[in-house]
Amino acid sequence: MDIEVIKKLKKDYHENGYTIVRGLVSKAHINDAKEDLNKEISKLVKNKKLRSRDINYTNDQINSIHSMSGWSWTKKLQKNKKLIKIVSHLIKGKLENYGAELFAKPANVGLPAPLHQDNYFWCLKNNEALTVWIALDKANDKNGGVFYFQKSHKLGLLEHVQSFAPGTSQKIKYPDGLNIFKKYSPSLNPGDCIIHNSYVVHGSDKNISNSPRVGWTLRFKAKDNKIDPMRKKQYEKELVFQIKMRKKSARI
Repeated sequence: MDIEVIKKLKKDYHENGYTIVRGLVSKAHINDAKEDLNKEISKLVKNKKLRSRDINYTNDQINSIHSMSGWSWTKKLQKNKKLIKIVSHLIKGKLENYGAELFAKPANVGLPAPLHQDNYFWCLKNNEALTVWIALDKANDKNGGVFYFQKSHKLGLLEHVQSFAPGTSQKIKYPDGLNIFKKYSPSLNPGDCIIHNSYVVHGSDKNISNSPRVGWTLRFKAKDNKIDPMRKKQYEKELVFQIKMRKKSARI
């Protein structure tokens, strides 16, 4: 990839908290990945390899899976030279894989994701970490595409409260304060990706369209960016409580 293109992506990322890479994955590979994805999901569900916290449903359809690191296509893309070259310019220090997820958001019933920052969930000590959000379907503001508050990553880590939303258990406590930032909703074609900083505030609306909006994410961090044990302990405590409450509510 041309160094001038890398510089532009880096500038956008640091200035806005995200940057878009068009055509990161070819259409042919996207089609192959989607076909293999159905097999991977069937295998995970059939073999009961997912904990209840790792998979969420809406109307008996999968809305999100938070443990996709073992998928063969995740491993392939983690070695993609083009992607690694880009990410290595966005994160200071040696890169480390930090997991992968699937956000299926099925047609008509896909769940919204409340406003949040990824690093509230990750509990890392700084923001040398990012998400690579790859569109497996078209994604836009009509089918629940991700939206961002430009430059909000410069605020640092904000206060969150429990959301009780399956798949996104925390939300920004004071969302009205974000009105000073421009809201941006990218339109992505299959194979496009948006790379966002772990501090940028983002979310998505419910998918009420007739089209699914499947997004697949890879996460990277600086190897020396460690987990804050106290924050992690508190987050896990809150998550366990929420899962218990969701199960209790489902039985009522």
